[in-house]
Amino acid sequence: MVANQKSDVEVQVTHIVGDSFVSASRNEGEKPIPLVLGDKFKRTSPFAILVAKGSYAEMTLQTEAILRIGQQSVIEFRNPNHLRIFNGSALLLLSKQQSLNLETNGTKIQLTGRGTFMFESPKGKNLKIIMLEGKALLSSAKAKQSLQAGELVLVQAGNPDSGQTINVDLPLLLATSRLINNFSAPLPSQSKLISAAKVQAVRLKKRYEALIGNTNDQNQLRLWALRKEERQLKE
Repeated sequence: MVANQKSDVEVQVTHIVGDSFVSASRNEGEKPIPLVLGDKFKRTSPFAILVAKGSYAEMTLQTEAILRIGQQSVIEFRNPNHLRIFNGSALLLLSKQQSLNLETNGTKIQLTGRGTFMFESPKGKNLKIIMLEGKALLSSAKAKQSLQAGELVLVQAGNPDSGQTINVDLPLLLATSRLINNFSAPLPSQSKLISAAKVQAVRLKKRYEALIGNTNDQNQLRLWALRKEERQLKE
């Protein structure tokens, strides 16, 4: 990974719910400045975006990426392509192929790809990455790992490996995620998100039918039970 260097980061605020702020990361004398819808500013890194409880923020970056930040989150910009997650969750839409460094207290991952993904680190240590649509390659100190739509990777603090891949329920996630549904306008990748969810649903349906054989009344009950069991495991 490339060593971090100070650089200017351009941000335009495109959606605000509640209270969000921008703050210098290492200047305790500077008070956080409230973000206002339509704000467009350039700051020298590092600086942080702070989002309060019950609040959400969306912004576009100079890289043409769209960043949505969830409630009770603190995310620091080390440069336009390097984010440190101190706490909370976010959604990032990369409309074109690019590389992004993600960091917490104990993890460092480079993500190279295009698409829409979420990342979360409730305590700023372990890092959870979910690919919603598109494809990406995750690179850590000792491992590389591909990531496709509907896959989640949990990167544990202090572990140089990327982590185990787990399948998530995309239709359920898209229907319930506040980072997708708590904003006035849909993401530009909305149609791709729906397509990815449909593809996963068809793939899982075929998997279930392959397991149970022909679909009579008894098998329909078995299919329902399998789906229920899988949902419980994910919970």
